[in-house]
Amino acid sequence: MRTVAEEVERCLPYFVRLCVNSVIVSGAPLDEASRHVALDLSDKMRRQPGMSADQQDHFYSALEQLIQLVSALSPRLPPDLLRDFAEKATQAQVASTLERSLMGALKAEAI
Repeated sequence: MRTVAEEVERCLPYFVRLCVNSVIVSGAPLDEASRHVALDLSDKMRRQPGMSADQQDHFYSALEQLIQLVSALSPRLPPDLLRDFAEKATQAQVASTLERSLMGALKAEAI
């Protein structure tokens, strides 16, 4: 099994895209969107049969770190930045920009 840190790094681009999509669709702030996306993912995970307690702990640890990363970025963004940016760019471009910021933060923490 991958470490939680490896799982976070692998899943971050996908999680960010889901969060950005949620912000664009709902208009919610990024940190709120990250919690909503995490709840949706958590609900889906609970419906998966046969997950061991270790796998569930691993999943929730990775999910918590993903929420923390996205939420840490949220206060640094003006409230309408994502929506304004999304009007001028595709969701993939928005997510890619946020992903680069978060990956930089992850690498800075690792050093």
